[in-house]
Order: sequence, then C-alpha cells, then structure tokens
Amino acid sequence: MNRQPFWFLLFVLLLAACLRLYHLNQQGLWGDEGWSVEFSDPHDPHAVTEQLVYDLHPPLYFILLSYWRQVAGDNVVAMRLLGVFPAVLTVALVARLGRTLFNPTAGILAALMLAIADKHIVLSQEVRHYPLAFMWMTWCSVAYFQWIKKPNRAHTLQYAILIMLCVYTHYYAALIVMVQILYAVFVLRPWERVGRLLLVTSISMLAFLPWAAVAYYQLLIRPEGITHSWPRTWDTFDFLVVDFIGRPVALGIGLLLVGFLWRWHKPTPSYVLFWLGIPIVVTLVVYPQVKLITDRNLSLVLIPLALVMGRGIAAFPAPGRGMLALIIVANGLTSLDSYFDHPPVRELSVYIADHYPAGEPVLMDVEGEDKAMRYHLRELLPTGTDIISLHQWRLDYKIYFLGVLETFLQEHDGFWIAYWVNQDRVWDVEEPLSRNGYVRTASHRDYHLGYPIDVYHYDKVPAIEETIALFGESIRLHRVKVAHEIQQGEPLTVSLWWSTAAELPISYSVSIFLLNAAGQLVVQGPDGPPQGGQAPTSGWVVDQIYFDSQQVDTQAVELGQYQLAVKVYNSTDGAILPVETDDYFVVETISIR
Repeated sequence: MNRQPFWFLLFVLLLAACLRLYHLNQQGLWGDEGWSVEFSDPHDPHAVTEQLVYDLHPPLYFILLSYWRQVAGDNVVAMRLLGVFPAVLTVALVARLGRTLFNPTAGILAALMLAIADKHIVLSQEVRHYPLAFMWMTWCSVAYFQWIKKPNRAHTLQYAILIMLCVYTHYYAALIVMVQILYAVFVLRPWERVGRLLLVTSISMLAFLPWAAVAYYQLLIRPEGITHSWPRTWDTFDFLVVDFIGRPVALGIGLLLVGFLWRWHKPTPSYVLFWLGIPIVVTLVVYPQVKLITDRNLSLVLIPLALVMGRGIAAFPAPGRGMLALIIVANGLTSLDSYFDHPPVRELSVYIADHYPAGEPVLMDVEGEDKAMRYHLRELLPTGTDIISLHQWRLDYKIYFLGVLETFLQEHDGFWIAYWVNQDRVWDVEEPLSRNGYVRTASHRDYHLGYPIDVYHYDKVPAIEETIALFGESIRLHRVKVAHEIQQGEPLTVSLWWSTAAELPISYSVSIFLLNAAGQLVVQGPDGPPQGGQAPTSGWVVDQIYFDSQQVDTQAVELGQYQLAVKVYNSTDGAILPVETDDYFVVETISIR
C-alpha cells in the first residue's frame, strides 16, 4: 500500500494549521469582528437571534460563537480559533473533493493551494463566519457526490443537513445549492435523479422557513444591500484577481486554464466552473438593486479556484509537477498577496487604559470600529466603566443626539474620547464641549492607512487659583485622580492636572511613588516628562492646564496602606523643585488589598 498521499496530506494540513495560527493575535479586533463579539454575548445566548434581526446575516455562527466563548474563553485568540479549526478542516475536505472530482494527486495539490492562499489565511484569522461557511460548502459538495453515487438514507440525511447548515451560516453559502442543481441538470442522467435532487434540496430549504421572515425583514431595512459594497469597476476586478489568485497573476491564470481545459471530456470540471461562475454572475446581476460586491462575499470562490489550480498542477508529468508545486509553495510562503491592516483600536485602547483617570467614562467616535474598540476597552478598563459610542448615539437618538450629549457633558468633568479624524466634515462634538467648559488637556495620535485616529482627554479644567500643591515657584498641581484601593499586582494609575505660572526653560520630570508607614520608598513609577514625553514642561503655555497620567507597578508590593507622593525634578542635574519645605507632595493614602 502506497502511503505517500497520506504523508503529503498530513504535511499540507500541518502547513495550513501553522500558517493560520501564526500571528493569530498580532492585530486587535476590527469593526466586523466587533459586531461578531457584540452579537454573540456568552452570558445570554438566547438573545443572539434577537440582535441579529437588525443585521444582514443568519444566526448559526453567532450562536456557536456564544457557546464557544463560554467554553474556550473570551479572549481574542480563543475566539479566532473558532475560525482556524474549520479552515484547516476545509483544507482536508478540499483534498477529498478534489479526489472525487479528479484524482488523489489533484486533490492533495488543491488542498496545498488552499493551504497557502493568503486570502483564506486572512479570513481564517478573524472572528467571522466565513471559514465556517467555506467548510459547510465544501463538505456539502463532498456529501453531494456521495449522494449521487449512492443515494441511500444516510447519505441523503447528511446532504440535507449540510444544506441547512450552509444556509444558516451565510446567505451566500446557499449558492452551493444552485451550483449543485445546475450541475445535475446539465450532467446527471437519468432525469429521475434530478427530480430526487430537487426534492431533497426543497425539503432541506423548508428548514429555513423559521428564519425566512427575519431574512426578508433584514432586506427591507437594508434594501441597498451592504453599505460598504465595492463599485463595479475595473479597479475592483483587478484587486480581486490579485487578492484571490495571487502573484504572479499569469501563473495563476495559466494553472486555471490548464485545470479547466485538460481532459475536458470529463464532466466533473463543470462543477467547479459553476461554483466559480454562479456567485460572480449573481452578484453582478443583482448589483443595480442590491449592492453586494465585497471581497468577503466573493471569497467563497477560493475553494473552486484551489480545486482547478490543483488540477492544473496535476496535469504536468511527475518531475515537473513536483518542481512546480515547490516553486508555488516557496512563492506563497515568501510573498504576501492579501493582507488586511486592522485599524489600531486595540493600541488606542491600551493607551487609554494606561492613562485612565479612575471612575471616568470613555467615549468613542470611530464609526464602524466602535464595537471592536468597546471589546478591547472592556477587557482593559475596570468593570463597570461607562463606554459610550457617539456613532451609536447618533443612530439611536437622531435629531435629539446633541441634547443627549449636552446632558452627558453636564454630568461629568472629564473623559477620554477616541475620534476618527475626518477632514471633510465639522466635528459636531467640539461646539458642545466648548460650550460646557471643556478643554482638551491631552492627545495621542495613531494612523490607519495614512488616516489619523486620535484619542483626546477633555476636562472641565479647575480654576488657576485652585491649586493643591506648588512645586518651586511656577509648577502648579491642580487635581489628582486615583483609586483609593486596588488589588495586589494591579497597576495603580495616577492622573494629574498641571499648569505653570511662568515659562519653563527646562523639561522637568515627574516622579510618582509609594511610601510605607516609616516614610521609606517602596515602589515608584517610570519617571519622565508629562504624557510620556509628549507634553514636556519646556513647551507649556502659561496658565494652560495639562493632563498627565502615570502607572505604578504594585506586583512586588505587600498588602497594606501606603502614602502616594509626587515629586518634580530636573533630570539633568537631579535638582528637586520643593513643595513648601518638602521634596515631595503627599497626595493621599492608598490601600493595597
């Protein structure tokens, strides 16, 4: 018995798993992943379907994700593994389908093409339903040919169930049924088999009736289709060709031509031709009424592309076939044809958490990225922190939005706000902030694809004369926010508001530290200029308030009560700016439990 195909397939599956696990947590969640998380609350799985009524997707993946989060955990890696597992299984199923349609060699080579496909890897590493839809479609195709070969009760039941799973995972996955019906009409004989197929698929689709009314409602509230649909242009086509086939494009197209044309007298290539063509044709036909052109919707053609290219490689004689496969693998592993750069919402959330004044709310004005950012902020900030999406407020309150915002601003004295800078419109938040006495006291900027995304800290600043400590003759400390009690090992975040009475030629450093009952230093934070060097005192404007925040690591601190103190000094020569007669100012007592 020749076991080479087994070891080749095992190598392909290990390669597929490694590529999909590699850098699984390199990027934080992005907008659509945030939707998946919000629509799959593990604490209330029964509410998942209720929330999805207002989306454009069926419920199966989100229900699975809800239960998965209860078992595997709620972190990014755990949630993304729900995409990795079906993605690797899809590679195995492609090998099986390729063997059924063509031959074992073509099947393994098709699995290899999918294993190294950058687009499939990208989608496999997201908290989204596409890998699961790919798996059901491929499995459904395997079951379809099993049913054709032997339409017994077990094969019929398996095939019918897989059709239902396709439809309940992604609406586009239902197109596989159309592929199978067309293949039957044009290829299967006798015609009685076509009739039995139509009966089985019709009965399976009846299981969709409980959700059909919801699907119809989803179309009514979003008749235009997907708001971020791509235009029907040559640029879109050019991008998708590279995205799906990879570079060099000529090699991919050549393999497709060979895969389709080699021994065309066999009917099975028509199955992958239908699978490749029907999603594209349907998307283009409905485009004037319902805009559905996205790389993700059309990515289901990755499976037939891999099957045909695998057959194209298999068409070459053995020595050339192996060399060609090695070249393709080397090219696939050393180049990147599809990559999605996530907006830096996790990085911004980390920055906010590292500089978070105790008890303050956090606002977001980042449009579709708000749910992803909410997830990261909830993971990083204290439980119960009020995290508000202004984008969602605009949708919920419409013309009353500014009134709701005014009420909020009157009830607080400071907060962080993340803002996706848009130079094309006037930010409707700035005027209410100014009217309610808020001043921007800190800012931090990141970029996504060249576009800025900022986080600002706004405060109702204290009056200049409201000073709790004067360092030297000029530097005034107006306000301090800190948690009075923390758990051992939890970082202690200290927020301070400063100003100066005169211009400062020197960039002073701020030191935050804890003292025990004997007045001995226990631990201190990282000394440096305010805002991590972004607001050096040498650049301060007279009488302007500046926000600063530092963290003290308490992992090595024993339980007990400690005095929190602040010192300002010249880092060049170590000269300390005195507070009255002391070298430092004691803020208050902190309990570590």
